Amino acid sequence: MIIQYRMFLIVLMCWVITGCATSVSPSREYLLMDADLQKAHVQPSKEASVQLMPIVVANYLAGNEIVLVTSQGEVHRSQNNLWAESLSPQLTRLTQQRLEKTLPDITWFGGQRLPSYAIALLNIEVDDFYADLDGMIHISGRWQTISAAGELSLSNTFYVTGELQSDGYSTMVQALSASWFNQVIDPMSKEIAKSLNK
Repeated sequence: MIIQYRMFLIVLMCWVITGCATSVSPSREYLLMDADLQKAHVQPSKEASVQLMPIVVANYLAGNEIVLVTSQGEVHRSQNNLWAESLSPQLTRLTQQRLEKTLPDITWFGGQRLPSYAIALLNIEVDDFYADLDGMIHISGRWQTISAAGELSLSNTFYVTGELQSDGYSTMVQALSASWFNQVIDPMSKEIAKSLNK
């Protein structure tokens, strides 16, 4: 009995020591940044009011983990590299800031602040917003503007790829940010301005 008790204590002590010796990697959190916001080109347009609806992201992107996706469709969720805020509210807030800068003749309303009069709507859906294991970023989805009368005014899809200049999550986040604003939002702004100016 005493031998079994001693063996139990030895095993328990080894387990406790091993548990204490295992270090936990610190997590890093990232935010998307619009580094070119102050340099964004203004698109003149007719005055209008548009409500930017909350940007909808695919379910696999909805968590706080930054994801990498293989060409076979395997999703790798980072446990130590996280979004400081989930993608949908980040993209919505920063997109509204960019639209207010590039289309200042339009009064932009956030998804929760409804004016008392009928206005146009802008819907954006994001299917892909990740990097793959080969060092390429992928952003894809669609957007639509709905007139105040409830009719589809404009509709388009976007698909952007780009090569990462170096390894690392920080580089990936910067590349995703730059591509979102410069290759998705800016071309969309031009289309919206062109449509309003007809």
